[in-house]
Amino acid sequence: MTDTVESAAPSAPAAAPRTLAPSPRRLRAGLRWALLGLGLVIVAQYVADAPGISASSTWGSALRLTVPIAVVAIGGLYSERAGIINVGLEGMMIGGTWVAGVFGWMWGPWAALAGGVVGGLVFGIVMAVLCIEMGLNQLVVGVAINVIAAALARFMSDIVFNGVDGGTIARSPRIDGSLPVISVPFLSGGLGTPDLTRTMEGSGLPVISQIGGIVGGLTHDVSLAAVIGLLLIPATAYVLWRTKFGLRWRAAGEQPAALQALGGRVHRTRYIAVLVGSGLAGFAGGYLALMSQAYVENQTAGRGFIGLATLIFGNWMPSGVFLGSSLFGFSDAVGLGRPETFRALLFILAVVFVIVGALRIWRGRRRSGIAPLALGGVLVLVFLFVPLPTELATAAPYLVTLAVLVVAGTTMRPPAALGALFPRKNSRS
Repeated sequence: MTDTVESAAPSAPAAAPRTLAPSPRRLRAGLRWALLGLGLVIVAQYVADAPGISASSTWGSALRLTVPIAVVAIGGLYSERAGIINVGLEGMMIGGTWVAGVFGWMWGPWAALAGGVVGGLVFGIVMAVLCIEMGLNQLVVGVAINVIAAALARFMSDIVFNGVDGGTIARSPRIDGSLPVISVPFLSGGLGTPDLTRTMEGSGLPVISQIGGIVGGLTHDVSLAAVIGLLLIPATAYVLWRTKFGLRWRAAGEQPAALQALGGRVHRTRYIAVLVGSGLAGFAGGYLALMSQAYVENQTAGRGFIGLATLIFGNWMPSGVFLGSSLFGFSDAVGLGRPETFRALLFILAVVFVIVGALRIWRGRRRSGIAPLALGGVLVLVFLFVPLPTELATAAPYLVTLAVLVVAGTTMRPPAALGALFPRKNSRS
């Protein structure tokens, strides 16, 4: 069945290379963009007088804030690659935070992560039954999950947490303990070795100090939960392109009728994908609860919606999800810093958008190049002439989400059968 479905796959619009190893051309392009990014960070630090843009504290926060966005986006990837639109990611994260608060309060940090998965699965089962079994509108169900999850979390908090020592209607008692943290040996002092990056950051030397701050923030005291979350990205890529389930998973979102005709079970594949995806969204909620060491009302702060935007921006690919979530996590970390750090981020985005727009126009893609070029020009004018209020920095991840979607919107290609109902009477499972 695997070979037969694969032979049918090239006719699908979403045919993609099966290898996980990037081509030399992609590696060179990635290296060029990485060097450009490093150069822009260094230049922005001096242009905007924002030393925080390359500080280890900023990049450490960026890593911690990237993980929940990346994991919830990967959860959405599982659902949408199988053909089920999942706008209920925010609600699944809320469910994950609440159950993580209960489990963590009672049994500790590892139980909090497990509880997050359980909380997400509860709403995943609801979505699977309503959308796959009963054929209800997937967008309506997703919106309903978001609304119900928030209301249910507050209602249950009043019953479980209110009146308990350390708990209120808006907060669970404290989660005692934390997961182990990891530092890289010989870079960030792991295993008792010298902390090279801290020495580099404190040297004050141009380029050297910036590299030390960036690398140190990404490699010093990284939570094991963050490592697990980041490893889910290559694991998902492997499942998607190298396993039989990944083949059926993609076929369910591209050509479900062909999958059924060749012996596959569309409904079962979609069930598994939705449940796995909801569990990952709940894991992201559990991670947030661990960061706060408690369930706190509204602690998701729209990250489920940002994860959905990341999924779209990443063109429903694990690598795109990683890049998008990294950008949004960094923007979130910048929002926690001083206003000049936000101005430095505007400068970086302005230059990147101008370069992307110019490259698209130069390659003959005029229509797709106008939006980033115009947006980059606007950001340059804002950076040069508009005084920014301090409060605007806290909205950085949301503004970046909107800007990136404007730039990427012309190149998006969702799975062909995304949102299409596949009636039970036409399926063998």
